[in-house]
Amino acid sequence: MKKSNPSKTQFDIIVDARLFASDFGQPKRDFDFYRERSIDQIKCAISNISKATNGNELVIAIAQANAFIDSAYHLEFINLVEKVKWTEELSSAFHGSVLEASL
Repeated sequence: MKKSNPSKTQFDIIVDARLFASDFGQPKRDFDFYRERSIDQIKCAISNISKATNGNELVIAIAQANAFIDSAYHLEFINLVEKVKWTEELSSAFHGSVLEASL
C-alpha cells in the first residue's frame, strides 16, 4: 500500500532545494574568500620581516612569507606574475630590514 505524501513544509522545501542544488556538497566559501585570506597571510608575513628584532625572527619571517607565497601559488590563488611581485616585495622588505639593522 502506497503511503500518501503529506504536503511539504517550508523546511522540506529548503532541504530538497539544497539536496538537488548544482553546488551541493561544495564549500560555502568561494575562491575569492580563500584568495583574500592567502594574500592577507602573505602581507602579514612580509610585514613581520620588518618587525623582526633578531636574526632568528628574521629567518622565521622570511621562511613564513616564502611558504605562504609558494602555497598560494601552488593552490592557484595567485598566478606566476603575482608570485614574482610578492617575492620582490619580500626581497625589498628583507633588504630594508638588513639595512636598518646595520645603521
